Amino acid sequence: MKVQVIAFTEKGYSLSEELKNRWMEAEKEGQGLFRRTGAWMPEKDEKLEICLHAKTKALPDISDTRDLNEVVGSWFSDHSDAIIFIGSTGIAVRALAPFLSHKSEDPAVLVIDEAGHFVISLLSGHLGGANELTSFVSDLIKAQPVITTASDLEGAFSVDVFAKENGLIITDFGAAKEASAKVLRGEKLRIYSDIGMEHLNMRPGIGEYEPVGINDIDKADIIISYQSKLLDKADPVVRPFNAIGLKLIAKRVYVGIGARKGVSEEDVAKAYDNCLKSAGISGDAVDALVSIDLKKNEQGILTFSYKREIPFVTYTAAELKSMDGDFAASSFVESVTGVSNVCERSAAYAASRNGHERILIHKQIYGSVTLAVAVSV
Repeated sequence: MKVQVIAFTEKGYSLSEELKNRWMEAEKEGQGLFRRTGAWMPEKDEKLEICLHAKTKALPDISDTRDLNEVVGSWFSDHSDAIIFIGSTGIAVRALAPFLSHKSEDPAVLVIDEAGHFVISLLSGHLGGANELTSFVSDLIKAQPVITTASDLEGAFSVDVFAKENGLIITDFGAAKEASAKVLRGEKLRIYSDIGMEHLNMRPGIGEYEPVGINDIDKADIIISYQSKLLDKADPVVRPFNAIGLKLIAKRVYVGIGARKGVSEEDVAKAYDNCLKSAGISGDAVDALVSIDLKKNEQGILTFSYKREIPFVTYTAAELKSMDGDFAASSFVESVTGVSNVCERSAAYAASRNGHERILIHKQIYGSVTLAVAVSV
C-alpha cells in the first residue's frame, strides 16, 4: 500500500511526520490499518509505504518545486492507494480535478487541516477505502473524522462496501446506487447468491434481506454469481437479461494448474478456456491461477497469466499438504512435487485462504495440463 501525504505549511509538515510515526508504530504493534479494518490484506499487498511531501517556501530544502498538478498527476500515474492533503479542501479539489476518473478506480483521498482538528473523507469513501482510512487516521492523531456518505450516516447498507469486503465486482454502479437507496428507504433487498450468504461479511441493513431461488432470479435486486449464464450477456438464460437486478461478480474462483515442464502458453490457454466454458464459469470471476511453487518459473504459465492479466500465485508442498479433503492422488506427481495432487489442492488451498473452500471442478486432464477449480464461499 502506497500513501502520499502533502503539506503546504511548516506546521502541516510537522503534522505529517507525526502521522507517519504514529502509523508505523501502530503497524509494529499489530494495530495498523490491516488489523483494524481489514481494508487491505497483508498477504495481498506490498509493504506499507508512506511518502511525505512539502510544498511551501518555509521549507526550501524539501519543498517540491514542481507544479502541484504535476505532483498529483504523478501519484495517479503510479497508482498510489491513498492521497492525504494537509491543507484546505479547495487546494485538494483543484489539484485532483484533472485526474479523476471513476470511484472504482480513483484512490482514497483525505484532507486534514494543519492544526489536526478534522480528518475529511473527500474521495472514494467506500471502494477506495477513504472512510475506513479517515477513521483510522483520526484515531492516530486524535482528530474528528468527517464522513458524509449517506449509508454511513444512517448506519445502512452500502453495496460498494459490501462488494469490496467480500471480493465481489460491481457491474453497474447505477444499479448499485438503486440497491443502496432501497435499503435507505427501509425496504428489503431480494438477493440470489451462488456462494451462499452465511460466510460473507454482512453489513448493516442487509441482515433483513430476502433470499431468492434460481427460478425467481428475475425478481432479485442483487445477484451474486460466478456463473457465465448469469453474468455474461452473450449467454443469457433468463429473460430479459437487462431486467435482472444488480449483478455482483463473485471474484472468488481459483483455478489450480499442474503441467508438464516446458508446457506452452497455447496449451495452457486452450485448457483454461475449455475448462471454464464446460463448467459455465465466467472468466471475470477468476481471482487467481494457482499452483505449487515448483511451477513459479514455468514460462508457458507465466506468459498466459501475463497476457490474460490473471495473477499467478504459488504455494509450498507443505501448504498444499495441509488441506484436508478427497483429492485425486498420483504417486508419480508426489515423487516429483512432494504432494500427491497439485491442481485440486492448489485451488482448494487458495479458496480456503479467503473463506470456506468448495471444489467446483475436480482434476481434469487436457493433454499436458491438469486443472481444477474451487470457489471461496
